[in-house]
Amino acid sequence: MDNIRPARAEDHSAIIKIWHAGWHDAHAHLVPEPLLKFREIEHFWLWLEGSADQFFVATSGKSIVGFVATNEAELVKLYVASGARGTGIAAALLAFGERNIADSGVTDALLYSTAGNTRAERFYRRNGWVLSETFQDALWLPEKVANMGVVDTHRFNKHLG
Repeated sequence: MDNIRPARAEDHSAIIKIWHAGWHDAHAHLVPEPLLKFREIEHFWLWLEGSADQFFVATSGKSIVGFVATNEAELVKLYVASGARGTGIAAALLAFGERNIADSGVTDALLYSTAGNTRAERFYRRNGWVLSETFQDALWLPEKVANMGVVDTHRFNKHLG
């Protein structure tokens, strides 16, 4: 990994590709099957276009190998390209996201993870995040689509002070 920088419009295709593949790797088996028709690539574009999150990308040469997104006190998304997993990029992106949140004056950060995403759960715990609650949460769907279900969701917290 060379750098972590703010995402630019020309990075969106790479973000979507990593996000779509990573979401399916980690979440597809954890959500109600009817929801999967709303997790095609075009829906990730809608999700990104409607997002108020700050996105940052990790680069290696000219390639984007992962990204993190934050929004106020929340670390919203963290995905790494499959070929770059296990290289320390996820830890670097997590630390970057935490610094971004702390730099805005927030001392207590949070993130949500679909329950059952055990690889993510272990990773967050190893990096000082504490599971504070598990609850049922509605899944993101495009506007005008009726709620198709909820999943058990973990809330993790970390003191950044």
